[in-house]
Amino acid sequence: MAWHTTWNEPPQRKRGLLGGSGGRRSGVKIIVLITVAVYILDAVTRVALRAPIGLLTHYGALRVDNAPFLYPFLTYQFLHAGLWHIGLNMLVLWMLGRHIERELGTRQFVYLYFLAGVLGGVCQVALNVIMTRWYGPAMLASPTVGASGGVMGILVAFAVLYPREELYVLVGFFFLPVQARWVALVYFLIESYAAYDAIATGARGHVANAAHVGGMVLGFVWMKWGTRIVARMPRGARRPRPGSFERNREREQAELDRILKKVHERGVDSLTLREKMFLQDVGNKYRD
Repeated sequence: MAWHTTWNEPPQRKRGLLGGSGGRRSGVKIIVLITVAVYILDAVTRVALRAPIGLLTHYGALRVDNAPFLYPFLTYQFLHAGLWHIGLNMLVLWMLGRHIERELGTRQFVYLYFLAGVLGGVCQVALNVIMTRWYGPAMLASPTVGASGGVMGILVAFAVLYPREELYVLVGFFFLPVQARWVALVYFLIESYAAYDAIATGARGHVANAAHVGGMVLGFVWMKWGTRIVARMPRGARRPRPGSFERNREREQAELDRILKKVHERGVDSLTLREKMFLQDVGNKYRD
């Protein structure tokens, strides 16, 4: 799957290894680098111990029996079963996640990605509990690993923001352009049916379909309601440093000038969701 865009990105500053737009650190790059590092370390421990799985997977994979400890709902998202697994997840995250992060900001992107993975993990554990009661205790030790829940949340978020943008999807031996909204809908229907079929037949495969469904649901809910809720959450009371008020005013004014210049040159439709919400917040502040 690849993405074909019909518009060009604005020129940006020179970036470092972890840099994003506007000189900020890129959440997508950091997540990808950490995930790859975890995969390599896990593979090293597997080879060193001559074990079927690495130490990180042994302790960090999500299972029914360790779900009450809560930490596996986060750690399982950094673990992968093979090169194809991690490669596909990181490729989709890289292609689509950068545009979600640019649109929402790094903080909201990180919330969206990891919460989609958490809800995906909850759905997968729930499916395993149901199958354990119906088909025996074998599912209690069935591990779940992978970033697919978060990646599916990013896919749905992309489809909500850019419903008519074309994603190139491999169908048979050909890559065909399909609008993002239809890609997300078809994936959701396929994954939902696969999860239902697993419960109905007891024939669970190697794909965590319920985790995919949960991640997609979170992605949709987040884009509809979560973005505005989190944008208005206080970041915590901090003791102001000397001169911090003036610096904040200067940064706010500089950002306002940049956005107004963008509106003047390209029109209101060129603004991202984050920029529109910034203007709304500034307007509310001055009205108050």
